[in-house]
Amino acid sequence: MVFGVLADTQAPLSPGETAALRRHFKGVDAILHAGPVGDLKVLEQLKALAPTRAVCSSAEPPEVRSELYIRQAFKQGPLTIGLMHGYGKPQNFKAWLLSQFEEGAPQVLVYGSNFEPTARQVGGTFFFNPGSFSGRQPEGRRGLVSPKVGLLFIQGKKVDGLPGIPLNQGAKA
Repeated sequence: MVFGVLADTQAPLSPGETAALRRHFKGVDAILHAGPVGDLKVLEQLKALAPTRAVCSSAEPPEVRSELYIRQAFKQGPLTIGLMHGYGKPQNFKAWLLSQFEEGAPQVLVYGSNFEPTARQVGGTFFFNPGSFSGRQPEGRRGLVSPKVGLLFIQGKKVDGLPGIPLNQGAKA
């Protein structure tokens, strides 16, 4: 199974962003959005590309927070995937994220907070962060960079990911 993953859209997607996502997410089985979504129209736009799961962040507009959970966990074959934006200080951040899942630590945790592209196994959990779609840099850095997305690959119990893929809006497929 291949997931297209993004976080930090903040607002409806432009036609150029939608076209770039269509190219980057061509052939994905589903899309995971790790918040903040910014506007419910984003979900409609993503669902036109592939089935979509999304969570909200702590700073969403009320209409988004009323429609989306802050976290969700679901089964993908033998694995549990956790999806959460998260927030907080970098120290012990991954442990804090895991503690938010009352049903137990997921084997895969997709998150959006801190916007640091990550694909890394830590103990029993594979942590995945696609980077920021709006171009925000990881905590402690200033300025904007090119929008980023990621691809998450799951086959049985094997997990791998490609985070921080620059969203090239000018390329032609």
